[in-house]
Amino acid sequence: MRDYPIKRAYKKRLKEGALRELMEKHFENVKEDGEYITGSYGAMKLIKARFDGNVLWVETETDPSASDDIALDTVKVYNRFLEEATGYTAKERKKLLNKLAKEGQ
Repeated sequence: MRDYPIKRAYKKRLKEGALRELMEKHFENVKEDGEYITGSYGAMKLIKARFDGNVLWVETETDPSASDDIALDTVKVYNRFLEEATGYTAKERKKLLNKLAKEGQ
């Protein structure tokens, strides 16, 4: 399970139920499973996400036998979802996660 920091302005949207809407926009077979919202898309057999008020928690399960084209499309869709959910681009997320790792968080 991976945690993603979220820009302050985006936290309010997610608290108001936008996570499910974003999941439905980007993924297929979206449903609620306890505290998680689950779905699938392309090479991603499963994506589970939840928002705890401060951090977006996401777990994915991929299909290693998926073709390169499907895998590439899946990564693009996943990154668009994360950008809309967190407010950070893939490059910004990487930089922020590296900074947090160096700080030991």
